[in-house]
Amino acid sequence: MNSSEANNSFSSIQDAIDFSQANDSIVIYDGIYSEVLIIDKPLELRSSSLNPNDVIIVSDEASTPIIHVISNNVEITGLTITGKDEGQPVSGVFLDNVENSLINNNKISNTQDGILVNRSSGNYIQNNVLSSNTVHGIYLVNSNDNDLIENRIHDNERGLYLKNSSRNVVEQNEAYDNLYYGIALLDSDTNNITNNRLFLNEFGLSLTGANYNLIRDNYVCDNEQHGFLLWEATSNNLKGNFLARNEDSGVYLKLFCSNNIVVENCISSNLNGISIGESSNNFIMNNTFSSNENYAIFHLLAGDENIIKGNTFQDNSSENKKIVFWQQIVLFILAFAITALIAYYFKISWLKKGLFGLGILIIVSLILLIAWYFPFESDLPANNVYVENLEFNASPINETHSSVALSMNLNYLYKNSFSHSNEHGEMTDQLPVIVQVISSTHANGPNSDTREVLESEEEIVLEYLGENPYECTIDLESGKEYSLAVHVQMIEELPYPHPYYGEMRWEFLGGHRERLDLR
Repeated sequence: MNSSEANNSFSSIQDAIDFSQANDSIVIYDGIYSEVLIIDKPLELRSSSLNPNDVIIVSDEASTPIIHVISNNVEITGLTITGKDEGQPVSGVFLDNVENSLINNNKISNTQDGILVNRSSGNYIQNNVLSSNTVHGIYLVNSNDNDLIENRIHDNERGLYLKNSSRNVVEQNEAYDNLYYGIALLDSDTNNITNNRLFLNEFGLSLTGANYNLIRDNYVCDNEQHGFLLWEATSNNLKGNFLARNEDSGVYLKLFCSNNIVVENCISSNLNGISIGESSNNFIMNNTFSSNENYAIFHLLAGDENIIKGNTFQDNSSENKKIVFWQQIVLFILAFAITALIAYYFKISWLKKGLFGLGILIIVSLILLIAWYFPFESDLPANNVYVENLEFNASPINETHSSVALSMNLNYLYKNSFSHSNEHGEMTDQLPVIVQVISSTHANGPNSDTREVLESEEEIVLEYLGENPYECTIDLESGKEYSLAVHVQMIEELPYPHPYYGEMRWEFLGGHRERLDLR
């Protein structure tokens, strides 16, 4: 490679970056380069041919971005950036608190986050291919006013994620074949999501706690669940989108959605065109509903109040179905009572026998329904994993601190206890967990607030019904009395952002607490 300003050759890309001056262009010749880069000055980094297939930068350093950008006005063009299978970097390109940078025409794969943008604004991310990344294709967090245009995002765990990021333009991207979603917004407002193609994901687009976004002219088809999923989302404008052949709903207003405008969309051949949960004061107007399998508009609850007018309905099983469950129950009870009175008043024996049989059937059905929703498993334990035989061995390091060796057995006995609620299936014979050791002391004497410190955290795999010995060593301040807690937890990944947990939540599987006196 060389620096075009000085026409010098270097043995590594990082050497060229270190030698270069501000606003230099570093041209990389064809080849495979095994290194990680830090760009700390404004410059251009590109392949000589501008073909990403000709220059490959590869890394197996799992805790480090492959290219870490910490300067404004950086351009990265025409590279393949990839991690190795045995150690996937945290990101392919990391824009870290920078402005006015361009990431263009690159292929980024086999990292955790293909492109990670943190606290950065005014950047252009365009015409890149993000594939086979294990967390996100593109992830923006606390980043505003960026343009993400014409990127192809496929075969990642998640596609494009905006978290606490506003006023971004997401336009003409393709997000497909991602395990969970194509695009998701969490607590992100006033973004423009326009002219994107979202298909063959589990969810096309998810808006959680996201407000005042423009969702316009997107093609959202053939997703495994919903085309658009809104949860605690308000005042969004969903206009002119084409939503077809999604296996559940074209649009699902899940919970607490209000003042959203759903207008001039073509919603066709989904299970339901629009499903409305506990959501009111939305405007559903001038849409075309055609050939939806169950309902054009389906209300899960009777109490929602939305403005629905000016829509066109063609070949749907039902146009606007509102389930009024309690009214149906009341009408059934009234009909049953009136029929029973008629049967006994006129002494119609066959009708009395039929009503008696129907009553028995209803009672049995109610019992089975209650048993199904509220299983009586009083012998089911509270935890999946038990921490047993916890032992300490403390030895002084110096006059002020001691080294404490902990040993224990983590007994993985139960796959389906009440404390575990993994909606993606029961736990397996080999269970990945995180073991945390937490110390707590009183900050300033026995009557003061408790101070907790995470002393150790490690990922391990437990064998079902097997021996799972675990050991770790922590350093503690001498002369104090501690309460040591061992927590065994697993991370449950969520298919779309939850308003309180985000994309994952901790599931407590078991733990143990003991006192340790180092006085």
